[in-house]
Amino acid sequence: MKNFFLAAACLILGMTALHAQSNTYGIKSGHLKYETRTSGGMQYNEVWFDDYGKTRKQYDQIMMEGMGNYQTEVLMRDGKVYTNAWIDDAKKDEAKMTESGPGLNLLDPDEAYLKANKIEKLGTEDVFGRTCTVYSYKTKSLLRTISNKVWIWQGIILKMETRGALGANNDMMVTLFEENIKIPASTFKIPETVK
Repeated sequence: MKNFFLAAACLILGMTALHAQSNTYGIKSGHLKYETRTSGGMQYNEVWFDDYGKTRKQYDQIMMEGMGNYQTEVLMRDGKVYTNAWIDDAKKDEAKMTESGPGLNLLDPDEAYLKANKIEKLGTEDVFGRTCTVYSYKTKSLLRTISNKVWIWQGIILKMETRGALGANNDMMVTLFEENIKIPASTFKIPETVK
């Protein structure tokens, strides 16, 4: 069950690829906060990005009844992904590095791209004062199909609904969005301990 919630959390960053040659987002920089109501608790996410999304950092806090307080940090920069995860307040002083893999890029996708990735464009809707394009697609998790619906503005997810098997549902909504802001370089510092 925890893996399902982690997969949903990673969609915020993992929805789009870290492209060295193209922009992921349509604005230079930003800071977002999200709240997600899950079947088993609450999840809070905070995202910072710069250079049109080529550099991103995300912090997730997942609070689930009976399972504790699970937290992750993910940094994406220079074609690499650094992750760190811990339960409750016992933060680990380590990070793991992996290569960034291809993902979905929903900044101005053409019809061929949508068809190849089995993404359906549903129309537009206003979220948080911005006109978003609404998409739906399906993903697999532990042999189960998850239905996803996302509201995208300039390549950035502002709202997301996931519907999984056995009532495993998530509803995520942006609660803060600062765009084109100056973000300190220290925000994107590579962890000193990388494994």
